[in-house]
Amino acid sequence: MKIPKKIHQVHTKGLNFLTDVDKKSITLLKNNNPDWDYYFYDYNQMVKFIKENYSKRYLDAFLKINPIYGAAQADYFRYLLMYKVGGAYFDVKSFSTCSLTNIISKNDELIVFEWQGGNVAYENFGKHKKIIRGKEYQQWNIICSPNNKYLKNVVEKVTQNIENYNVFKFRYGRYGVLHTTGPVPYTNAIDEIKDQSGVRLLGSSCKNGLIFKDLSLHSNGKNHYSLQTEQIVFTNKNILGNTLFLKIWRIIGLLRKYNS
Repeated sequence: MKIPKKIHQVHTKGLNFLTDVDKKSITLLKNNNPDWDYYFYDYNQMVKFIKENYSKRYLDAFLKINPIYGAAQADYFRYLLMYKVGGAYFDVKSFSTCSLTNIISKNDELIVFEWQGGNVAYENFGKHKKIIRGKEYQQWNIICSPNNKYLKNVVEKVTQNIENYNVFKFRYGRYGVLHTTGPVPYTNAIDEIKDQSGVRLLGSSCKNGLIFKDLSLHSNGKNHYSLQTEQIVFTNKNILGNTLFLKIWRIIGLLRKYNS
């Protein structure tokens, strides 16, 4: 089969910062895929991989991402990684309940899943106005062959987003991550490729044994990326990347909403 038996996971802060939930999910993922090789990357290993496999353009883009947005760093890195290496990427709080080999066909280049059609709790997940098809392809899991045209386009589109970032277009916090590096550009970039013969949509992830357990989406912690008001990408555009300006702009927006 075109997709190699390699499982990849990342956490910018490393293994020592994994929660018990993370560790349990990783154990389940490994146990259900004993014939797959396993790879884990922290921030330093992410930088090392990009240096060894990509030109300065892509390293510069990665280093421009504000480190308080570890989610955005992980987004961009997973695309770079999966394009070069292929295999199966999973967020650390997610796992499979079956062997991944059972859901892969020999000619698959990219397998994609949706939120809808399985657990009713997820029916409204992943619906964004700026996704042309209306709902996202999940990217907490990516199962693909190396060097496929779909991830190539994802890498290019997200790199352009980082290079052209400004707060008026992409904003900040959860919305900003979703639209700069997250499932919005990921989904649209895949669908831009006219030849879809290598993509297989399998519908609901949970119906196929891929389980999402990222409770941080519901976190109220003040350091959670979704609550941040700083720019996602460090820019040279002065006022567009100024933290004080962003805070003032956000307050004005809240006042307008309150008075409307």
